Amino acid sequence: MTNDTGPGSGPAPFEGEALRALTLQDTAVLAFALLEEGAGDALSPLRKPALATVSVNGAPALRTVILRNFDRKARVLELFTDARSTKVAELKREPRASMLFYDPRRDVQLRLAGRAVPLTGAAAADAWAAAGLPSRRAYLAVAAPGSPSDAPTSGLPAEIEGLIPSIDKLEEGRVNFALIRFGFDEADLVVLSRTGHRRARIRWPADAPVMEWLVP
Repeated sequence: MTNDTGPGSGPAPFEGEALRALTLQDTAVLAFALLEEGAGDALSPLRKPALATVSVNGAPALRTVILRNFDRKARVLELFTDARSTKVAELKREPRASMLFYDPRRDVQLRLAGRAVPLTGAAAADAWAAAGLPSRRAYLAVAAPGSPSDAPTSGLPAEIEGLIPSIDKLEEGRVNFALIRFGFDEADLVVLSRTGHRRARIRWPADAPVMEWLVP
């Protein structure tokens, strides 16, 4: 259920009868539809969720990421990142993580809880092959993300600034590439509405989901 208001009109908030008609099964359908849209539509606001990890000092660490793929059956989302990044180190130490999506058109928030595993080298080969050339260029950065700099910088070598280098040159960045696979076992969906908000939680203790309404 995406609550499109009509052909060509796009998604809309759930109000009135559309909100009252929502069932628990509808919320599960909506949650998966949001994730599929984010993975499949580069222009969707769902393409850029937030990923939360646990920092070395135990505090939450949050950043925006780009959703690259969603495996509905396995409930796994895939993200690309620099293998030298802080989040990779954090996930190697503590794989528990969460993700936050917000769709301003439908006024819907989706939170996912699960575990994330960073993969590099041969384990990430297929993801590297699927990455576009502009995406690959980012991994040619000369220093790890978050490294101090004396001036504003993209981190890229001066000779490729603003350019897409050759395939051979791009291949040099492969050593810095990592694939994050985030598998979730809980989803929390909030539908915001002037009519009265709705909130549902979906858990997967096994293959069959367990769903319940929550107070928003």
